[in-house]
Amino acid sequence: MRGIPPMVHRWQQAWASLDPDRVAALYAENGTHMSAVVRERMGVADGKLTGREEIHAYAKAAAGRFKSFEAAIINVIAENDRASVEYWRVLNGDTENRTRVIEILEWQGDEITACRVFHF
Repeated sequence: MRGIPPMVHRWQQAWASLDPDRVAALYAENGTHMSAVVRERMGVADGKLTGREEIHAYAKAAAGRFKSFEAAIINVIAENDRASVEYWRVLNGDTENRTRVIEILEWQGDEITACRVFHF
């Protein structure tokens, strides 16, 4: 695994903090976050959140459900302003029921412009 880009570290730390303000601040004003979990838990038909306000609401809902969130990184493939991050998602310290996840992050400068999440 090559070096992990600073943006990936910030993303990992923000979600681990379960601080909705910190998570939303990672995203560009019109940044997007898309996943099946958004569709299931937030009732968004296409699973896509757009903008910091919607992403903040999602992060706040997650923070209300979990005591802890860990993204234990397995592999990162990064090039320029994008990365594919494969990790084990461990919720509330429950390693037996961890989930393998891949997130594709795209960013400009210090802000995520798009994030697509795939749970396996």
